[in-house]
Amino acid sequence: MRWPAVQAVVQTVVLAAVHAVSVCQSASAAAPQTDRFTLENGIRVVVFHVPESTNAAIFTYLPMGLASDAPGRAQWSHLIEHLVLRSTVPSGSPEANAETLPDHMRLDSYGTVKNWQEGLSHHARWLEGVPFTDENLQAEKPRVNAECDITARILATHKFALAAWAQGCRHARAHVALKGDVERATLGDVQKWRDEHLVVLDRTVVCIVGGLDAETIKPIVRQRLERIRSKATPVAPVQLHHADRDMTWDLSARHLLFTWRIPGPDDDDHAALMVAAQWLATQFFADPQLKRQTGMVLAGADLALPEGHVFYVSVSLRPEGAFCDVRKMIEAHLEALRTGDKLGGARMIGRSLALPLTVPTDPAEVKANAPANVTLAMIEGNIGLQWGMHEYRYGEHRTQLADMLKALTPERVAEAARTHLAADTCAVVTLLPGPIEKTAGPTTETGD
Repeated sequence: MRWPAVQAVVQTVVLAAVHAVSVCQSASAAAPQTDRFTLENGIRVVVFHVPESTNAAIFTYLPMGLASDAPGRAQWSHLIEHLVLRSTVPSGSPEANAETLPDHMRLDSYGTVKNWQEGLSHHARWLEGVPFTDENLQAEKPRVNAECDITARILATHKFALAAWAQGCRHARAHVALKGDVERATLGDVQKWRDEHLVVLDRTVVCIVGGLDAETIKPIVRQRLERIRSKATPVAPVQLHHADRDMTWDLSARHLLFTWRIPGPDDDDHAALMVAAQWLATQFFADPQLKRQTGMVLAGADLALPEGHVFYVSVSLRPEGAFCDVRKMIEAHLEALRTGDKLGGARMIGRSLALPLTVPTDPAEVKANAPANVTLAMIEGNIGLQWGMHEYRYGEHRTQLADMLKALTPERVAEAARTHLAADTCAVVTLLPGPIEKTAGPTTETGD
């Protein structure tokens, strides 16, 4: 399940506003206020208070994602996301949504300051573990798989490619049945996986966004969420098979992935790698030759596996795109990153990434630059969603990470790239349509 299409527009506007604020911050009497507290059961609660707002959105972040699915159970996390929502909210309801990403799941509810406790009640029941039904399981299977097919058609298979990649890297799978594994899922097994690994209490973050202040929220949230108990544990680490390989999957799409193992946010180099990822993304976007052969091309330092953190370059190929040509273009950009010759904008990127980690973006400033069809509720929700996600991913490291980002130099970014994104430590994986299992091996261009 996904946010409406306007989310991409809102994110673009938010980023533009963040950059503008970083250049010239303005004081506002109604600027957002933030707070955080931890419940006795370990759940972290984040409040993003927008004074005078009548909106209220709640986002719950949980440590179950596409990159930590069990072997032969690809996309089960995505299926569980659908079933969790459907356990309390009817299909098509505008009051709730969700998304499963490679590193986590997010459950959303939308409302107003008058009915926000109804949304909180849904989150409480989702965390308590309402039993699934076979009727909902059979209804959601085709919806889950339809999302895979949509991303294949629009050349945006990134998160499903990481799901397939994880089956190869973590479980040595050569063929990944993203849709087939969903079709084979049984009610008992899916519910058992949910119970064992979804609600890890001390890794759960609830973010409440809108016109409710922390003092109003705290007693009600404590009463409703503090009593929740769960025996769920994080997915156990495995021995990674981080190597070049050709893989097949049951999607009508082709994808290319470059990955490196990197240190986490508590390491000084992580901030430099965040800037490196953003710099690469801008280079990919501005490369006309690359655009002719690819769809969505992404870079990121935000992939967290049970075994540690991974930097990725993720490329959806057009039908006419050639793996060998695209690989050469990506490698040329990577080499430019390592040499640092074109990293003049690294300081600005670092500052723009640092600001939203510790300084809440003012929705009113974003609204002033937004298209007419982007509502204040959308903007508040999107800013709060990002704030909660930063809390989930970085937690106590947010301030330290922001300080490191602000202090980065082009030379420091290039050094981190040479250290952690070297050509000889990169694993290159190709994903091709194919229903037949085959032996994994080194990446080749045969048949291209």
